[in-house]
Amino acid sequence: MLNLSFYRICFYTFLSLFIQSCNSSAQTLPPVTTWEGNLMGVRFILKVNKDSSTKETIATFDSPDQNALGFPVSKLVITNDSLLAYSSILKADFKGKFNSNKLQLAGKWKQLGKEYELIFKRVPNKKDSGRPQTPKAPFPYSEERVIYFNNDKTIQYGATLTIPPLVKNAPTVILITGSGPEDRDGTVYGHKPFWVIADHLSRNGIAVLRVDDRGVGESTGNVSYATSADFANDVLVGVEYLKSRRDLHLGKIGLIGHSEGGIIAPIAANQSKEISFIISLAGVGIKGSELMKKQFKDVNALRGFDKSEEERANSFTDMMIQLASLDREGNSLQVAFKNSISKWLKDQPDSFLVKMNFKRTIDDDNIKYNIGSFSWPWMRYLIKYDPSVVLSTIQIPFLALNGGKDVQVNAKENLDGFDKYLRQAGNKDYKTVLLPNLNHFFQNAKTGKIHEYGEIEETISPEVLAIITKWIVERQ
Repeated sequence: MLNLSFYRICFYTFLSLFIQSCNSSAQTLPPVTTWEGNLMGVRFILKVNKDSSTKETIATFDSPDQNALGFPVSKLVITNDSLLAYSSILKADFKGKFNSNKLQLAGKWKQLGKEYELIFKRVPNKKDSGRPQTPKAPFPYSEERVIYFNNDKTIQYGATLTIPPLVKNAPTVILITGSGPEDRDGTVYGHKPFWVIADHLSRNGIAVLRVDDRGVGESTGNVSYATSADFANDVLVGVEYLKSRRDLHLGKIGLIGHSEGGIIAPIAANQSKEISFIISLAGVGIKGSELMKKQFKDVNALRGFDKSEEERANSFTDMMIQLASLDREGNSLQVAFKNSISKWLKDQPDSFLVKMNFKRTIDDDNIKYNIGSFSWPWMRYLIKYDPSVVLSTIQIPFLALNGGKDVQVNAKENLDGFDKYLRQAGNKDYKTVLLPNLNHFFQNAKTGKIHEYGEIEETISPEVLAIITKWIVERQ
């Protein structure tokens, strides 16, 4: 299975398309091209574009069938007959050669010691339809691009602060993205949901700070080994920045987190008395291990296995999640992974291992590939996440919204989790809302399936915007 899934399987979320990369050395193609191929049974896309502000050539990898979108290409080299694209986040690269009319790009994808043949075909670029909800000037509020730093100056944060006029002690929110590198607007499929949210809130008297994730846009920092706890620290740096802006006379500070952001927000709130309220959008109220098991099982159900093969695939997932949950580190953990994977592989028929994209012989590369995926710090942290520990201490106002057509984070079971643990906390002001017709991105959807995200013109339901605005205003 394509390893992109291991970077997104828990949370399908908005991703940045504005990542700085190297300029091509001999550009012979149009400045904007889209290449689509098939990698181990799933669609794989390479997008080459021009940054609208810097005019530099940039690129991203997408795996839309897994909703793994917008992984930045950190090194891009295009010559007259070849292309090299390397992603430091994925620790993977593609090297290929163009055919004579430059409509095909054939080469190899390399990642974590494994190599795959990959042929890209150039496809027409989809026009940006200019999503109807994308804000348009003039704005009835001030908009300030800001830069701030963590305490030891090792990370710079680039952000936009929108401030309503003539509002004394305006309530203020920090928007928190889900997993993966995202720009401050949460740009994906031409949608800019965080900008839409910020615009609506600031038109209604609420200040908003929206921030580029680590390694994206004007923010620095390495995300390779960062976990939700590290991202919670990033949020706390934002809180301190807002507190330092005494010139703005801002009021109470709250957090709005989407998907993994719904985990990050309460983690941050448990570490700061300056946070006054939380809104979780498509957040997680069950154990990370349980969420991941369900999502892997959903993926396995789509892979064309018979019932026996599906059970074998799920047993592998369960084993890897259990291993990742162990309180072991370093060599001890690696040995546990290696021994368990080796034993599991020996017990499987060759025909099934071929379908699972395992080699017929057990080799170190195959084992290292899977160990690397499940021993990754971000993955292990999410697997070990226990909402009972985090949410049962939250006593500030809390609003949780989940979409009934969300196929990635089940609305009912996760809202039930929020209700259970916030009640245990003795929280006197919390509310959970199931919105039946909305998907993971809070768009009105027919099925909620991933392929619809880019097809829907609506960026975010006006009902959601109204609910969160009213809820915040009522608590000031």
